[in-house]
Amino acid sequence: MHADVFASILAGLGLFFIGIKSIAANLSQLAGRSLRQWVSRSTDSYLLSALIGMAAGALTQSTNAITVILMSLAKADLITLPQAAPILVWANVGTAALVLLVAIDIHLFVLAITAIAGFCYYLNLDRSPRWRPIVAAIFAISLLFLGLELMRNGAHELRDIDWVRESLMLAAQWSVSAFLVGCGLAVLAQSSATVTVIVIAMASAHLLSLEQCMMTVFGASVGSGISTYMVASSMTGASRQLAILQVIVKVLGIAALLPLFIVERAFGVPLLAHAIRFITNDPSKQVALVYLACQIAAVAVQGIFDKPLLPLLRWLAPPSAEESVSKPRYLYDQALSEPETALALVDREQERVFGFLPLHLGVADHLDGGEAFPERGTVLSVATTLDETISRFLHDLADTGASRDVLELIANRQARNNLLQSIHESLHDLGAALSTPFESPAMQSLSTNLSEGLAALLLAADEAVKSGDADDLAILRQLTADRDSLVDQLRRRVIAADKMLSARDQQTLYTITSQFELAVWMLRRYGALMSVEAAAPEEALAAATG
Repeated sequence: MHADVFASILAGLGLFFIGIKSIAANLSQLAGRSLRQWVSRSTDSYLLSALIGMAAGALTQSTNAITVILMSLAKADLITLPQAAPILVWANVGTAALVLLVAIDIHLFVLAITAIAGFCYYLNLDRSPRWRPIVAAIFAISLLFLGLELMRNGAHELRDIDWVRESLMLAAQWSVSAFLVGCGLAVLAQSSATVTVIVIAMASAHLLSLEQCMMTVFGASVGSGISTYMVASSMTGASRQLAILQVIVKVLGIAALLPLFIVERAFGVPLLAHAIRFITNDPSKQVALVYLACQIAAVAVQGIFDKPLLPLLRWLAPPSAEESVSKPRYLYDQALSEPETALALVDREQERVFGFLPLHLGVADHLDGGEAFPERGTVLSVATTLDETISRFLHDLADTGASRDVLELIANRQARNNLLQSIHESLHDLGAALSTPFESPAMQSLSTNLSEGLAALLLAADEAVKSGDADDLAILRQLTADRDSLVDQLRRRVIAADKMLSARDQQTLYTITSQFELAVWMLRRYGALMSVEAAAPEEALAAATG
């Protein structure tokens, strides 16, 4: 029976994390201009932000879920730290709904949203480019809630296990141990509300006094902040700042309540416990009020220390070099009202992303001195983020009611964007393969020659893309002409030079030469897409201006 309980909790956590990750993956696809504007307008009002946070906390019963979602919004540039802070702290208050009701029943809602997700897949809406992100988000939400249901059911059964109950009773005899037990259980369960529900059960059975319950709930509140920080341990910048903010407000909120507890217990001065007993004699409601007090204290701390907290968070978690480079340099929403300007800005941003291609081979001399650039291992991640931003910008531009000619230009840029992402992915794999140590001298020579040749080709392509000149693009097409026979000769030469190639080197030989062919072909295709307009600049300009 015990195995079933812990398996239920672990399975719930698994579904929860799958749901959260899927939601984060689909947020950027759903983040159109209208959504960004709605988020911006909503978070301009502190009251509306607080209501959104409370509703989200009550609905998910997990500040971790809210924190991760806000991290995704921040990473997608949909929300700033000052805008996210009120939502985050008030979500803590929203989680009190479960504790106040002791056992909130959302079973029918979970079944309904799972059924909706299933019917969407049955109707093949997941295959529609328009509906795919929405369907995926609904399915992710259903997984998240199914996980919460499993965790909640496991938590209810957890309190019936003798050794868990006895451990709580034993540890709660001392204030420090009660605090540590509450903290540890919250980290394990990823929820202070879950721990509080267990404590309510102990209090209703008169196994714990109010003071013992208070220390356990205090520890659970701190443990909840720690668990949130653990979720974001591998993140940087704004995402990590939100996790640190959650820890700070939780810890400072408990730090504000602890002196009241100590003074009241040591000197008999009627403070927090006295006020709670005055409000109700019901042990369950008393524990629920303690939990609510912890969340309100966190909100008060954030409100009082809001201004000094922001620079502290930026100092504790500054944006990483990767995060800084991942921000678009030329794109801004106001340009969408001018198609010519918007398309020119897209060209500049794509030129910037194209300029990162030689970095996969360790070549960075071509970049401007003022241009920050990602490290070799993070180039693909940076390029992917920027390509997604460019894609959203082009989608927003198409939604502005552009003319047919402008839509054709947008389609051309979108095709370039998709191809640019594919080139980055191919060069990422090729760069890794070429940097592999080889046993054969012939393979070592081939690797060096391919790296140097491809680097020179990429630098020439970068110059052609930046200039946009028809003659330069024609030279690029010549440089990237069909090289199948040349690559095949290179393969034969390596095999002839060293007939004792190991199996690993033989496999790598075909891998890197095939990837080289693919990269060259895609560069040629990219030049061809640019040549469509370069061949007729006057007509292209007329189309851009409508």
